[in-house]
Amino acid sequence: MNSRILSLLLLASFSTPLIADEAALIAAEQARGIMTGNTGVQWTVSVSGNKSAKFVATSQGGKVFAEVIEPAEAQGRRYLAEAKGNMWFWKPGISRPVSVSKRQRLSGDAAIGDIASTSFVEGYKLVGKEAGEVNGEAATVYSLKANSLGDTYAMIKYWVTTNGNLGKKAEFYAKSGTLLRSSNMEYNNSANGRPFLSKMQIRDGGNTITLQFSNVKIGSYPAAMFEREYLGGPKSSGPGR
Repeated sequence: MNSRILSLLLLASFSTPLIADEAALIAAEQARGIMTGNTGVQWTVSVSGNKSAKFVATSQGGKVFAEVIEPAEAQGRRYLAEAKGNMWFWKPGISRPVSVSKRQRLSGDAAIGDIASTSFVEGYKLVGKEAGEVNGEAATVYSLKANSLGDTYAMIKYWVTTNGNLGKKAEFYAKSGTLLRSSNMEYNNSANGRPFLSKMQIRDGGNTITLQFSNVKIGSYPAAMFEREYLGGPKSSGPGR
């Protein structure tokens, strides 16, 4: 199995919002699992499409740790990602974590994982918004521009519903203005008293990959879980007590 599919593990990375006056954007990020402080989220992710996998991912404090549980030949592989775009991979048999480059994050399955881990607030600035709709719902369409050339995508368009402030659609563009890929999100889970991300469908050219999110657990997780040294250490644990 191509190890890059495992970067699908990298879910929403946490950040301090840079657009403080956009409460709708902040609320939309929180519904995708982006919280603040010592609060994190852990969930099971099932991947289907031209590849399949299952893993447990934990997000907190701007970092995402994930461990593969299916398929059997990939069991035990781990990823760690940061909101700034740094990403590492480890599997049994190698002595130290391996860095995943920006070039790798822009190609194939790794690009899907990069979308899943991209915060639509951290690293981007709001440059425009307009009224629109998504799946028949009234929405605000935000145009977000990357703050630096180091960000994977130069521009993101993000559809946030007027009712409930849920991010239902995103499009990812190159510096040339070319649409690279897109994603649609559903929120049939519940956490913190409001709808929570349950499904992400990512389209990349003619390929479609679906991520299903289940077993949502909100809690505080050990800081050591999000250090590179932990990738080859003990198995992940549940919420801190």
